[in-house]
Amino acid sequence: MEQAMHDPVDDGLTRLTALRAPATLDGIEAAVFAAIEEQARQRTAGRAAGMWSIAAALALGLAGGTMLASPAPAASPIGVDGALAPSTLLLGR
Repeated sequence: MEQAMHDPVDDGLTRLTALRAPATLDGIEAAVFAAIEEQARQRTAGRAAGMWSIAAALALGLAGGTMLASPAPAASPIGVDGALAPSTLLLGR
């Protein structure tokens, strides 16, 4: 008859399978999934707040820019002040 070799790893695994899981682990999956869902909800709320902040900043910038802007000077047909047009600069006027 062959003599079986005792492997300490096999012995440990055999003892481990005989143990019951602690009662504190019963609800761990539900707790993990609840935490993941809560983090997703917070990220969504954070994105919404960020988008509202950007929209408010843009609106404030546009409103402030239009209220504080001075009236635009009349533009020449070429888009430059007539005194700086190339034809006047070449003639020395």
